[in-house]
Amino acid sequence: MKAQDIYDLLRAGGLSRAGALGMLGNMQAESGLKEDIAQRGMTLLSDEQYTKAADSGGIDFVHDAVGYGLCQWTWYPRKQGLQKKAQSYCCSVSDGTMQVEYCVDELITDFNALYVFLCNSDDIDECSDRICREFEKPAVNNYLTRRSFAHSFENQVHDQGEKAKSEAFAKTFPKDPTVLAFQLWLNYNGYPVEANGYKSPEFFKVLRQFVDDMEVC
Repeated sequence: MKAQDIYDLLRAGGLSRAGALGMLGNMQAESGLKEDIAQRGMTLLSDEQYTKAADSGGIDFVHDAVGYGLCQWTWYPRKQGLQKKAQSYCCSVSDGTMQVEYCVDELITDFNALYVFLCNSDDIDECSDRICREFEKPAVNNYLTRRSFAHSFENQVHDQGEKAKSEAFAKTFPKDPTVLAFQLWLNYNGYPVEANGYKSPEFFKVLRQFVDDMEVC
């Protein structure tokens, strides 16, 4: 998946530029931004064979402890979440857009303190380090490598203006009309949101607008 496409989706999900760069750096370290990559040394199947087997049910994707995808998801509850996300979208587990959306979903639901930090920080190194330590949790915390990757993207990816960001966000919002989708919309548009999104007046405004739009369709 192209770095710019991942960056656009992360920014649309509420992450600051530094937060998005930090995540990109970690993804580069984990997968080389290859969305269908299966952890080498953990399976004899090629990436293509493993993905096909995962989609068809030919392997126990959830419990086989093989790291997979952009973030190399390995722990079974997280791989199960990735699989369910793919099934809900009727797409392959290798779908890059879905994986980035799932990454943001996880940040919001399971790593909320980190998510808030990544939405507000302008420190690329600290964003990269915290993602490594709290979200990726590799066997070896190779902070300097991940920082280096994060900084390498500074001149490769750019904010593309409000229209482009809105179009990137539109790729995610219509697919998942849930509390998480509304939270993403609120964060993207700069509204204050409580931890779970339920008590925010803006949340209900967005929900009402969504229902109105559905009635028009």
